[in-house]
Amino acid sequence: MHSDAVRTLAEQNRSRYGLRMYRMRALGLGLGALCVGAVLYEHAAPPTLWALLIANGFLWPHLAYLRVKLHRGDPLSAEFQNLTFDAAMGGFWIAAMHFDALPSVLLAVMLTMDKVIVGGGRFGLRTLAAMVLTCVAASAAWGFAFDPYTSYPVVLACLPFLAVYPMAIGFATHSLSRKARQQKDMLERMARFDAATGLMNRQQWLHEATGELKRYQRVGRTAVLVLIDIDRFKDINDGYGHTVGDEVVEEFARLLKACLRDVDTGGRYGGDEFGVVMPDARWEEAIVAAERLRRQVAACTFSARGLRCTVSIGLAECHAGIASVSDWINSADGALYRAKAQGRDCIVVGC
Repeated sequence: MHSDAVRTLAEQNRSRYGLRMYRMRALGLGLGALCVGAVLYEHAAPPTLWALLIANGFLWPHLAYLRVKLHRGDPLSAEFQNLTFDAAMGGFWIAAMHFDALPSVLLAVMLTMDKVIVGGGRFGLRTLAAMVLTCVAASAAWGFAFDPYTSYPVVLACLPFLAVYPMAIGFATHSLSRKARQQKDMLERMARFDAATGLMNRQQWLHEATGELKRYQRVGRTAVLVLIDIDRFKDINDGYGHTVGDEVVEEFARLLKACLRDVDTGGRYGGDEFGVVMPDARWEEAIVAAERLRRQVAACTFSARGLRCTVSIGLAECHAGIASVSDWINSADGALYRAKAQGRDCIVVGC
């Protein structure tokens, strides 16, 4: 089942990647064929050259898409091969047009620009080299015919390519940059937050706690650190399974977030242990919020099996004797340990 899901996902990724390139290739080669066709018409090109132009401009984009979609390995490598072929064919058509100035420059620039966008400067230079080599070989076959003059009808035929394709590249590049920003935001969130609960992960929460302690040491702003442990969580995992244990953790996180003030910072400190940093608070205020959470947890039904849970809570207020965030956590953790020793389902304030 897992391998089938992975295979399906890989096929979907290949299809999406190939489709993005397919659209740009179909547009670019179709407009490019219009430019080349105008020159071939003036040169009274033979039918074989027309057939090759139609195949390259209007059939090849579909074949290139199928190559990427059906490629069993890395679809990116197949697409890079397609792009190299596109560049080589561009060199062929420049030679076939006897270096007609405007369409030749247009093909060379556009075909190199999109390669740089997709694969970077080195790949752009590599495909440009393929274009030049093919152009030289094809030009040799035509006796190095050279006629750079561009007629007015050819200029008109080049205008759609000159106007439409750069705009399409601009839109495509903007879309890719937006997706890149979204992925960056997602990665940053994954680095900061626990995926199961939506709370800050341990490292980020400790960073917030450290910052709050430094503020207390700098300006004397009071703060309380709270540690919360789900009672007998190991028994829940052993007796009901880890799936139910995960449901308990997720539901508890929802209750915790509902009890937090906007300025409070909640985090998942461990598997079944959670922490809260409460700025601008004294222990008297924190114990009220902690008691509200304890009552809500005790009254809640966890999972579809009607499971009941309780929590033990230890809290510690900042004071002059706390020199580091480790001291602060140890104070709250000691209070949490005493809460468990007193029978659990209670709150203890640390020194």
